[in-house]
Amino acid sequence: MNRIQLLAALLAFGLLTQGAPAQTPPAQERIPTLTLTGEGVIDAQPELATVQIGVAVTAKVAKDALAENSKLLAAALKAAKESGIESRDIQTSGLALRPDIVRADKWPNREIVGYQVNNVVTLRVRDISKLGGLLDRLVVLGINDIRSITFSVANPAPLIEQARTAAIKDVIEKAQKFADAANLKIVRVLTLSEGHIEMPGQVPGAFVARAAAAPRPDVPIEAGELMFRARVDASFEIAPK
Repeated sequence: MNRIQLLAALLAFGLLTQGAPAQTPPAQERIPTLTLTGEGVIDAQPELATVQIGVAVTAKVAKDALAENSKLLAAALKAAKESGIESRDIQTSGLALRPDIVRADKWPNREIVGYQVNNVVTLRVRDISKLGGLLDRLVVLGINDIRSITFSVANPAPLIEQARTAAIKDVIEKAQKFADAANLKIVRVLTLSEGHIEMPGQVPGAFVARAAAAPRPDVPIEAGELMFRARVDASFEIAPK
């Protein structure tokens, strides 16, 4: 075959293949599925309490406000350590110094009448039974700002795992009930993913300074229970029975 014949053959082959209809892949069969969400909840007793305490002091001179604030807070922290709070469980959370301003009717006239110092410290209490008595003692010593109390456990990982396992069990049982009600059967699990993990949050607390008196009951503190909640999403292949 010479060169001209080879070109002619290639051209003819191209025209033939171009004119042939394209082969479309067969459509994939759609798998019937059931998609559900499962939930698992585990309750636990609190083991730790974290509380924010502070002292707010106002004076005409900034240095006087800071000095008085430091004196009161130092006495409170000493009492906390005497009550068993370790140094590793005491952390300064915020220190603010700001002027107290009185504004006249016409801008920009204003007058600084004093200065306010607010020092906030976070305490971690490892014995919750002592928290009420500790707060009462700190208020007597000058603590006048208690912002929040958070209860927790020392190691939440096993509780989260238990909640996750319960959620998976829940979604499988729920899928079986749905399938039985519809006269279907569960063939297999197609997808399984974690939806949401809910950890215990803060319990708001606000206390007001009280004058010393005897006898003095402890501040009532109820720790309650902590709830760990997990959600999972799953899809199942289903088929007629």
